[in-house]
Amino acid sequence: VNNDIDNLVWDRLQTLGLQASVTTSESQFLRRVYLDTIGTLPTPKETRAYLADKSAKKRSALITRLLQRPEYAQYWAMKWADILRVDKEIIKPVGTIAMTRWLTKQFSSNVPYDQFVRKIVTAQGNTLSESPAAFHLVHNDPEKLVRSVSQVFLGVRIECAQCHHHPFEKWSQTDYAAFGGFFTGISRKGSTGGGTKIFDKGGQDQKHPRTGEVIPTAGLGAPPLTADALVHRRQALADWMTAADNPFLARMIANRLWAHYLGRGLVEPIDDMRATNPASNEPLMELLAQRLINNGYDLKDLTQFIVNS
Repeated sequence: VNNDIDNLVWDRLQTLGLQASVTTSESQFLRRVYLDTIGTLPTPKETRAYLADKSAKKRSALITRLLQRPEYAQYWAMKWADILRVDKEIIKPVGTIAMTRWLTKQFSSNVPYDQFVRKIVTAQGNTLSESPAAFHLVHNDPEKLVRSVSQVFLGVRIECAQCHHHPFEKWSQTDYAAFGGFFTGISRKGSTGGGTKIFDKGGQDQKHPRTGEVIPTAGLGAPPLTADALVHRRQALADWMTAADNPFLARMIANRLWAHYLGRGLVEPIDDMRATNPASNEPLMELLAQRLINNGYDLKDLTQFIVNS
């Protein structure tokens, strides 16, 4: 047993009557940890040095070193550019490079994940600047933002509720309209140099698509915004998403990291987290999410915890 993950995995295997896999060999571990953490293979020199090392803690030491290498930030910036759909056809090559540089800096500095999400959700400014503003050009209307933000950051596929009650979840058209109200105040206009300026204007609550009733803006399963919060809708959304008691954010990124390093999420598909699609090991999911919250949304800490198991 290396850490609490091992105990919870063992408990689940015992319950299911499954035999645990044997510990992987040093050469297999070396290949996997390089590819999964920094996206490249070890050099022959690095391989020989690692295999010749007789230290009992050489795996843990290697993990720590890899997380400090620039390739870690570059690799995860590339992955998040795909997740956020940094499309050079929409935001132009200059904007693509700028946002990728911004992403690289976030992972290089190990910016806490809740701050990372807040910066993306509330981004303003020129889409050609080193910022996440281009996210709101790729997703250029409330409908796209509702679907993307809920699925990428919260693991909720709410698009079904746009037209009817979600067939496998509690979300209704009312929930969809309430969540969409966060994105109605985003404006876009061309700026000098060929970029697009993203900024906020007033915004308004959305209407129920069937009844025409005005639905107060609210987070998923949360109470409506107060009048003061309505002045800064995206700030209010970020506050709700990154609150310690938010039921979605920490679980979603914990599941995403687990799926990356172990090959399969505790919830599959990884961005379809709902009551009717429970985690294969709920105590383990709770452990990972709570550790992330307790440690200030430190992604490197959670990565080390998972990879050291």
